[in-house]
Amino acid sequence: MIPKKEINIYPKNSENVNALIKYYFAELDLNLDQSFEYFFEKTSLELNQFEFLCRKINEGYLKVFKQNLKGQITLTNLLAYAFDALTVQESEWQGSASRIKITKEFKDFVKQTEIDFDYLETNN
Repeated sequence: MIPKKEINIYPKNSENVNALIKYYFAELDLNLDQSFEYFFEKTSLELNQFEFLCRKINEGYLKVFKQNLKGQITLTNLLAYAFDALTVQESEWQGSASRIKITKEFKDFVKQTEIDFDYLETNN
């Protein structure tokens, strides 16, 4: 449910990843520690896919995450929610009931806000 890797046009490098993190999250009250490392070490995403996740996290931050998560929120945690919601089958989601609930809420948010969600779902 994320854009195809094949349509990526920008290189996956530290400059571009840092630019996306700053663009989407500089204004939010998030702990950004380890988010750069998470992207490079824990995911096989291309830059266009990472940008899509960042955009949707930013759009859904107040509605989905801020009201459900307490304390210091880390970008790595939000990336993990988004990654699971959009790349892993619901039957394979792991974690607490609360984590699964938030993951589902985020997926539903993306479905409601993404204009061409059906295309993403069937072509990726």
